[in-house]
This record gives sequence, structure tokens and C-alpha cells, in this order.
Amino acid sequence: MSRYDVIIIGAGTWGGSTAWQLAERGHKVLAIDAFTPPHDHGSHAGATRLARQSNSTGPEYVALTQKAFEAWKSIGERTGTEVLVTTGNVFVGAPGSKWFDNTLENLKASPFEHEIFTGEDARARFPRLRIADGELAVWEPNGGVSLVQPSLRAMQQLGREAGVEVRYGEKVLDWSASDSEVVVRTAAGEYRADRLVVTAGAFSNKVLGLDFPTRVERQVLANFRVDPEGPRLPSIYIAAPPGDDSAPSYGCPEPDGTFKFSVVGKGNIIDPDTLSQDVTDADLDRVLSIVRDRIPEIQGDPVSTTVCMWTESEDGHWLLGRHPASDRVVLGAGCNGRGFRYAPVIGSILADLTEGIDHPELSRFDLSRYELERSHT
Repeated sequence: MSRYDVIIIGAGTWGGSTAWQLAERGHKVLAIDAFTPPHDHGSHAGATRLARQSNSTGPEYVALTQKAFEAWKSIGERTGTEVLVTTGNVFVGAPGSKWFDNTLENLKASPFEHEIFTGEDARARFPRLRIADGELAVWEPNGGVSLVQPSLRAMQQLGREAGVEVRYGEKVLDWSASDSEVVVRTAAGEYRADRLVVTAGAFSNKVLGLDFPTRVERQVLANFRVDPEGPRLPSIYIAAPPGDDSAPSYGCPEPDGTFKFSVVGKGNIIDPDTLSQDVTDADLDRVLSIVRDRIPEIQGDPVSTTVCMWTESEDGHWLLGRHPASDRVVLGAGCNGRGFRYAPVIGSILADLTEGIDHPELSRFDLSRYELERSHT
């Protein structure tokens, strides 16, 4: 079989971005995926992902956010595809909440346009949202939503145009790395290359044979009918109250006119091979209790639901770097629920690492912060 410069295992959000960018740099690239992206077996299920400019994680994400928004604009223009819709984003929370304080601190230190509303001003500005006494509402006019399927297909289009070869529906059985090459084995045969990139999402530990300090969390997304004649609701992100360890919740308008709402599934740990689209009464009760309180006009049951999963790292940051057992193998894992909107930037970083270009300024994401068990060579 043909030899490649780079093989990519996992051709979804991060893998598709990496494949396209490596191919545009002149590399012969093979992308392999057990499924056909977009699909509902990973972290990109559903129609949208929140694309706010604020973040609750750290100041290093500000520059990455700028690059991501610029990259998505370029992708849309190059492919003639709408990939990012500006809806505005309201972040609601109370001072003293870790999520809220971190977000506001990062936002104030950023170049992103925003306004802060308090008390009656907040309720007057956002009358369709229930904002409690003591809470603030932070408005980001340029926040929005990423359109999942158009975004993935746009990156796939760029990859095809650059010469990426794909093998969808092919599960990787094994891989190995020597001093001279990497070999990837699937049910269809063996593929050889100079370098390997693994972007297998929730399946990363299983594919890589490493013991990442991560957990795979199940997420339930519910879509509700809203008044089609009324003004479009903005995207919203709601922080847990001060002293409350419960998860934040969020919602956004969908392309079909519904409004998606979800409560981050902290602690809902699963084996990725067991992911099911079945939604329980407890799942719905968790969502309904918050959405009906925060958006009073939503009182009916959801018209549809979706279940996806994401990988949460121990410290909440991505895992980007080279495999501890081989410099020929680059990996990207631990999307932490915010990986989709950064896909073009992640792809660029992983492409750089594959070419031997390091990013010392991104040490926050380096694998060296963990002692990883090596069980695969």
C-alpha cells in the first residue's frame, strides 16, 4: 500500500482540521476514522456548539480565541459555507462564583467587546431571561454558535482539495512506531508513514495506550420550541452560584428555529463504547428545572434530544504534544467541552508539532505536566 507522510487516526473535529492543514503544507496525508464524520459517536454530535469569546479557564485562551474566530471566517469565505452565526452571548452569574469571576477577569483583560449590566438594568436589557438579585449579565455582541455539520464538511472540503486521502468506517486495530516509521493496522490492511497524529477524542486512551488523567463525560442536549415570531434569543451561559459546586448550564438558538439547552454533565462518567442516545427522566428533569426557571417562556417538553460526550482533563486544559514513547507520534486530546470552536487553531498547532515546530508559549497544554504510563510502543 502507499506510504504517507502523515497518518491521522480520528478524522473528526480536530483530526479533520489537522489533516487539511498538513495537506496544504504539502504533506501526503491519510485520515482514518472508525465512523464517517459528522456522526453521533463523539464530541461533535448535534447541530451547534457555543462559540462565545469569553472563557473561564485562563488568559492564554484569549489569543487562541482571536485566531479561531479569524480562521473560521477564512474557512467560511474559502468554501462559501456559513460556519459561524453571530447571536450575541449573555453570561449570567454572581460575583463570588468561580466560573463567573474567572470569566469576567479574562474578558476585561481581552480586546473583546462586552457590556456589564446589573440589577434592573440587566432585567430590562434581557427581559426574556430570569436574572436573580445580585447577579450580573455580561453581554458579548460578537459571541455566537458554530454550525457543526457545515463546519466539519467545510474542513473536509479543504482537505479534499489539498489531497487528503480518507478511510471512513475503518476502525484502527493497532499501531506501532519505530525509529524509521509508523505502521497503522486496520481490518482493511496496513498503512505506513513517517509521522502519526492521534485525535481520537474520547477514545484517546484506548487508541494511544496511555493512562491520561481524563474522564469521559456524557452530555444531554435538549431542544425546545420557542415563539417563531419573537426576536431570536441570544446564546446564554449561566454560572453556578457562589459556593455551589454544581455545573454551569448553557443554551443557544438552533438552525431549525428551536432553542437548545444543556446542563454540563459533571460527574456523569461513561465508557465511550457505551454511549447511548437514550435519555432518562432524570436527565430531562435536570435540564427542565433550570431552563424553565431561567427562560420562563419555555414550559413545554423538548421536541428532540441528543446525547454526546466530551473528555475532561484533570486540570481542565487540552493535552497537546508528542507521545512519551515516540517523537513520531503527535496527539491531541481532552477537548474539555470547548474544543470545537478552536478546531482550526488546534489543527494548526498539531500540524506544527508534526513538522517539529514547538510552541513554548503553549506550555499550559504540554503533556509533560503529567507522568503518563506508557503501555504502547
